[in-house]
Formats: sequence, structure tokens, C-alpha cells
Amino acid sequence: MDTRADWDQALRHEDARIARYDRPAAVMVVRVRVPLNGTEDRYAGRVGAILRELARESDRVTRASTDRFHVLLPETAYGDAEVLAERVRAACTAVLPDQPGFALEVLAVSPTRGKSLQEALCEATTRLVD
Repeated sequence: MDTRADWDQALRHEDARIARYDRPAAVMVVRVRVPLNGTEDRYAGRVGAILRELARESDRVTRASTDRFHVLLPETAYGDAEVLAERVRAACTAVLPDQPGFALEVLAVSPTRGKSLQEALCEATTRLVD
């Protein structure tokens, strides 16, 4: 799993590659809400393991905050990112308790023409339910 600095650098490099070669890319945001204080890392560990298992070798995964992961998907069109998001959602739902207070959000976004991955990521994080 990438550190925040690794993630930021990878995102900048992928944005440059998109601008130069006009290739597809997407980002996925995974957020898991846990109602029990002190158990966030246990459930985040499970989600992180799922992301590493389902991600390709060329994808970049980072834990962006206590309850959120980001996944950089180079050479991935939006439709393919949505398919991966559904697989991630299903796998995470299988390991998270079906109890009140637990919530999972998985969003995939691609930058629109002329926009950056960072802008697409910001768009995705603003769409998360508070």
C-alpha cells in the first residue's frame, strides 16, 4: 500500500501521462464507516486486503484517512472502473458486519476532458455521504 507521498507522486505522473498521450485512467474512493471506536483499523485492514487482492499490479492503493482508501487505476476507462467498484463493494460487504452504523461507499470516477485525476478525486470525495 502506498504512503500519501507515493500516492501524490503517482497521481501527478498519471495526470501527466493522460495529458500527453490522452489515455484513460480512473480513481476509486472506498469509505468504510465503523460505529465502534477503536475498531476502525481492524475493519480498514480487511478492506485494504481486499483492495490489494482485487487491484492489478499497475494500480496504486493508499489509505487516505482513517475511513477512506483511494485507488489509482491507470489505463482504465470509467466503465471498467465501475465493474471493479462493484467487485470491491461485494467483497467488502461480505466481510463487514450487517449492523446499524456500519456503512460502505465505493465510488469510481474518471476525469472529464481537460480535467485532472485530482479534480476527479475531489469530485468523488464531495459525493460521499456525510
